[in-house]
Amino acid sequence: MVLQSHLIAVVLGVILCQCEAKKVAIIGGGISGTFAAKYLAEYDAKYLSNDKNGEERDCLLDEIVVYDVSPPPTGFSDEPKTTTDAPQQAPPSKPQSSADPRPPNWQGSRVSSITLKDGSVVELGASIIYEGNQLVVDMINGDPTRLRKGTPMGTGKQETGGTKTSNTISGVGIYHGQKQWLINTSPFSNYPTFLQSILKKLYFLWRYSIDFFRLRGAVKQAIYSFDMVYNLLNDTQHEVTYFQSPMDIWEAIGLRSIAGISFHDFLDGLGLYRDESLELERSIVSERNVWNWRKYIPGMGCMRAELVSAMTLNTYNQDLNEMNGLVGLVAYVPAGGGELFSIEGGNHQLMESALYQSKDIYDSSTCKSRQQRIQRHQKKITTVVASETSITLYANQELLGQYDVVLLAAPLQQSRIRFLLESPMGQDESVLHDLPLGGVHENSDAVDVATNEHGQRSFASQLPTSATVSYTSVVTTLVSNATLNATHFGLKHDEPWPRSILVSERGKSLEGITTLTIISIEQGLMKTFSSEILDREKRDTLFGSDHVVEYVQVWGDEEGKEGPSFGGATPSFAGGLNSESLPFLLFDGSKHWGKGDLSDGPALFYSNAIESAVAAIEISAIGAKATAKLIARRLGLIGPNKDGTGKDEL
Repeated sequence: MVLQSHLIAVVLGVILCQCEAKKVAIIGGGISGTFAAKYLAEYDAKYLSNDKNGEERDCLLDEIVVYDVSPPPTGFSDEPKTTTDAPQQAPPSKPQSSADPRPPNWQGSRVSSITLKDGSVVELGASIIYEGNQLVVDMINGDPTRLRKGTPMGTGKQETGGTKTSNTISGVGIYHGQKQWLINTSPFSNYPTFLQSILKKLYFLWRYSIDFFRLRGAVKQAIYSFDMVYNLLNDTQHEVTYFQSPMDIWEAIGLRSIAGISFHDFLDGLGLYRDESLELERSIVSERNVWNWRKYIPGMGCMRAELVSAMTLNTYNQDLNEMNGLVGLVAYVPAGGGELFSIEGGNHQLMESALYQSKDIYDSSTCKSRQQRIQRHQKKITTVVASETSITLYANQELLGQYDVVLLAAPLQQSRIRFLLESPMGQDESVLHDLPLGGVHENSDAVDVATNEHGQRSFASQLPTSATVSYTSVVTTLVSNATLNATHFGLKHDEPWPRSILVSERGKSLEGITTLTIISIEQGLMKTFSSEILDREKRDTLFGSDHVVEYVQVWGDEEGKEGPSFGGATPSFAGGLNSESLPFLLFDGSKHWGKGDLSDGPALFYSNAIESAVAAIEISAIGAKATAKLIARRLGLIGPNKDGTGKDEL
């Protein structure tokens, strides 16, 4: 059926072809896809305004269409929110996430929030934004009406003063299991407010001494390196700033080497103390410190096994051996100082705003035609077929359209898409082959070696492991009317609780969670991250028997489940072994079909290639900007030292 539909599409494409206007499809409506749409709209509008002859002309991009399994924002589709792909609306008494309604077993964007019946908004996925995230901050500044900074880990509502218990919540704790706490800063809440932050800083300085400064210095250097990225991405005049792969970016800012080693090895290089008695898997290397002077000073601890390990488990559900050096530094940034915030009403509004801003760019431009260039549709893309002139998208048997450029803005291994290629050189168009996403290599062995389907000795290269391994599973559980079991955690009933309860490696193993956040003590509203769905017994132990489960979001499959995994929260970094990435350009039609002009042939790009070494909201935005820049160059919107167009920076 796909072959028959494709033959019809080929014929229609020839009849309806518009040689000048270009069409771009984006598969994935998360941060990467929606931000890329805005960047492309900016390049297109700027290209129009840079006409040095002052002649009236149309925008080059006729359509930028974003497809996603979740519903579009208001005003971006004439289709009803519930489609044949999506499940029926849940009863009003049950809250839905910002990604709902969506097809069963599709997790949608990892930036997702939920609004409860009382108006409380809770993040289910990526929760915290750092003030140094320039691309996200730029998006906020571009839409101050819709996007406002809010308190991280809050509900968007003020506590009224009455509480379920007499406990107060403040600070952070690291739970080691069996009623043992490695650190707990909540007792500082008994002091005057102006003293609390000072005392907490002194506490960490005393506990971790020189290690605190060593790691903070490394984080500051990494932040400085990331600041270089933005200047490079904004530069359209120099060839070296058009990065062909994520590895090129990390190489340019001096961070590629640490992306290829484990975070443990990186911390060894910094000289951070390592207490292997706190680790579940002991290193084969013998104790590194012959004389451990910290054990003889009261209040001293191991920063690596306590604070650093707990933060990586919280953010990525991976330990220090599984993390690479680059992603480990990113995980620690929130503890390094600087403002942290979330978006009032939910971080998912970043994606919605990116689309609205894209539309506003065209509405305020001088494009001659006024059609709706920015589109957003709820569709499951199942098949992508590349030909000599275009790339065709299908949702099962439904033909969605033919495009000059397609951007995959979702993890390749989660996409469930068949990528196919027409037979070359005018051969039978009904014969389709697998698209060589990893590129091709020349087989230079013996003369009589077998040839591929093109009659050439070129074969598809193997994909790197970063494009094939499953993502790490995380389960977000949100409960209300909860009462924490103080006895279980080894606290007195009138003792203050940490707002954020992180865990050590042992704590994760014993408790089955990586984080417990007290969002509202008044509502008994609490959120956990875990590797598996929490059963009733575990929830009763943590939250009491009267708790109410508001929502459970499974990012990926539960650990131990058989069969393929099509979801997940973050890439499996394997201690740097999976850091090698695919290029941003997965398929170059002009090169494949032997054409000289880059724009004379379709192209498939992949912005999520950047997640091979590190994943975060800002990292997705960086991947979107780098890929949009390559697409804009391919379409002639910008270029190194281009006269009249593309010379100015965005």
